[in-house]
Amino acid sequence: MASPANSRDSHSPRPHDASSTLKRPRRYVSRACDWCRVKRIKCDNGQPCKPCLLRGEECTNKGSDDVPRTLPQALREIERLERRVKELEAEIAARGDFQTSLPTPDQASLVSSTPCTCPQTDSLHAACPTSRASIQTSPKPQWEGIWTATARSDRPSYYGPSSAFYFVSRIASYLARTLEQPHINQSMHLRGASKHMHASAETTHEDGSAMATVGGRAQALGRVQEESLIKLFWESYHCLVPIIDEGDFRRHYASLWEPARQARKQSPLVDILLALCLQFGYAYIPREATHPLDRDSVTGDASVAGRWYYRRAQLLLTVDLESPSLTTVQCYIFMIFYLCCASFQNMCHIVTAQAIRTAHVLGLHLEPPADMPRHEREHRKRIWWALWMLEIKISIKYGRPFMIDGATVTASLPSDDFELATGPGASLGAYTHDVNWLSYSVHQSKLWLATAGTYETFFEKSGELISQTSDSSLYTNPEVLEACAKFLATKFPAIRAWVDDVPDQLKLKRRGGGESFSPYRSTIDMDLLAPTWLQRQRVCLELSYHSIITNLTRPFITFYSHPNTYTPVAERFASICIDHAVAFIFITHQTAAELDIMNGWSEHFTLLWNTAITAMGFVLANPIHQSTPKAREALDKAVELFDKFGQHFVVSADAAKIMRNMMANVDRLASGQVASTGLVDGISTTTTGVPEGDSTAGLDELAWLDPNQQGGDAYFTQFMDWAMSVDTYSSFDNFFDINNTMSAHAG
Repeated sequence: MASPANSRDSHSPRPHDASSTLKRPRRYVSRACDWCRVKRIKCDNGQPCKPCLLRGEECTNKGSDDVPRTLPQALREIERLERRVKELEAEIAARGDFQTSLPTPDQASLVSSTPCTCPQTDSLHAACPTSRASIQTSPKPQWEGIWTATARSDRPSYYGPSSAFYFVSRIASYLARTLEQPHINQSMHLRGASKHMHASAETTHEDGSAMATVGGRAQALGRVQEESLIKLFWESYHCLVPIIDEGDFRRHYASLWEPARQARKQSPLVDILLALCLQFGYAYIPREATHPLDRDSVTGDASVAGRWYYRRAQLLLTVDLESPSLTTVQCYIFMIFYLCCASFQNMCHIVTAQAIRTAHVLGLHLEPPADMPRHEREHRKRIWWALWMLEIKISIKYGRPFMIDGATVTASLPSDDFELATGPGASLGAYTHDVNWLSYSVHQSKLWLATAGTYETFFEKSGELISQTSDSSLYTNPEVLEACAKFLATKFPAIRAWVDDVPDQLKLKRRGGGESFSPYRSTIDMDLLAPTWLQRQRVCLELSYHSIITNLTRPFITFYSHPNTYTPVAERFASICIDHAVAFIFITHQTAAELDIMNGWSEHFTLLWNTAITAMGFVLANPIHQSTPKAREALDKAVELFDKFGQHFVVSADAAKIMRNMMANVDRLASGQVASTGLVDGISTTTTGVPEGDSTAGLDELAWLDPNQQGGDAYFTQFMDWAMSVDTYSSFDNFFDINNTMSAHAG
């Protein structure tokens, strides 16, 4: 039997047994993850925790946030936020002190009347707060354009390097230098569409509505005539510029007619639509069906048809300038189209500025309120984006700065879903579930947005590169030209990528499996079963694309060569330019031959002239080039189109004549016949086809190619006279001369 001592010894724990049986205290975490908390198992501070990591599940402890998980962390976060609040309060107080220290209007006028004696240095500008330069950013380097007067105008206007005017001036400078003689043939001058007008007077109805009379004929249109013209709008402009609610407009138009009145009430929107439809639809009216006074080749021209309605719409808008509405902006947009087609460049740009400021007054550049009905929100956005795209297009066309700062715009792109396209009052509807009559405007907006970004950065970079040298343009330094081309190459994919986002139903198909939007020649497969509005949208979308590429790459068509320089990227862009110009001409020619959607006076003529003058410049600069034969063929097609349009547009007939004469002269320059045979139509010749001293083609000799250093003033002046008259063929004075009012249906 064991003794008690032995018994106690046997039950007492051994030292090594105590160390093995005692457990370490559990390590607690500030907050367990969701899974561990639900399962009531041990969690850790791992991110993710070990249990979740072992089972391969997602843990809520990802470590992606900085949320305080302990009391000390929370206290430190509170202290940090309190310090930040004090800093912001101090900034607000400082701004308040600055605003209270600003001079009042009386003080400002007093200060501004005191001349600032600070020298024009940066340090002293900072010490002189009243200096104008102290509140302005430093100007960006510019690639300057030209100042030139258009037809029948003695006041010069500015046109930038992206404009057709700038390119024409380069052609003129080259020809003046090459021929060494002024161009004296006055037959090259185009006739203005409104150069001669029949005298007429404005009369007034008893109810106060205006009408025009010509030869004793009352010219106010009746309701049936007006509705027939407005029908053209729904078939043409409405699918391209969807800014009018069809149902609302029809109700508005019906409310203008009262049984007791012989004429409708005045409405600027109806008037400008009638002017636009008269201008567009005049080509559909057979000559023999018009009044004898309207068959005159000058007064019956379509470019200024409807100007009587335009003037009245303009007058009505002026009355309501203090209280503008959405209708005001709509009218301005259609006035821009009218002036653009009538080729009043500066008026068009000025009205665009009025429209933009009016849109700002109405807040169209901001995202519409969420509590507004959806169709109204989308309607406001469509109006704003249509205006913005017009502003981009016109600014690039004339080479002038953009007027809209994109940083201030919050309005998103309008929607083109099936519900909006097939809503009440929409007569055009949808082609498929993905493509409807609103899809075109959305993709057109995306195209011009991409173009604006590329255009702005390219010309800013060009200005910087030019400013780093002593030159005033790209054409005096081939290295700078190549550097600009390489920069544009980095931006160009943004525009080309737009093609991939266009739905197949909006693309012009090619016969033989050709690629849509391709600059390479392939016959268009016209889908005759598609609705007319879709056919028109397909053609316009692709023509817009080719025109944009042509304008962006045209600066790289150069009229010089130098044996010691190599500019492969610039030369490639010149080839791209002529490829897209040729594609534009061939698509326009085929469409005009097979369909009637190109009929009517629209901006397609001005775009056609733009591409034709580009092709002519390319042929002149590259008489021996792999693209020259197709450029010559495209010019022949363009002349055919000018002849066709010339049946109703006087300026188009003259454009055909100009192109024929110029191409004949180009042929003689290319074949070396200048000295022996002379140039057609009175252009004097020289003893050599190349200017003296240019055989070495040194860089210093290239300065004459800069339009800002124009040589041959006599030739340049007369060349620009006929070239500008293509784009400005309507007389400003006659347009607003009340005694030259044409009939309502013809002018």
